[in-house]
Amino acid sequence: MADDVTRAEIADHLAGLFTNGAMNRSDLLIAAASARPEVRAVLEQLPDRRYTELRQVWEDLPALPVGL
Repeated sequence: MADDVTRAEIADHLAGLFTNGAMNRSDLLIAAASARPEVRAVLEQLPDRRYTELRQVWEDLPALPVGL
């Protein structure tokens, strides 16, 4: 996992995304299209399942730090 990627940075790209319903990994990657490659690489590690809230992303990325 990219050492310099944080939950805060991912949240910046995904904030508000879940107001329209559940998203899958592909949807999250599309939402983070403008993110640094390291952020996209972390999101690519997610299992392909439905996410209804950001907290579920953190459950699948437990080692990701909140901030630096």
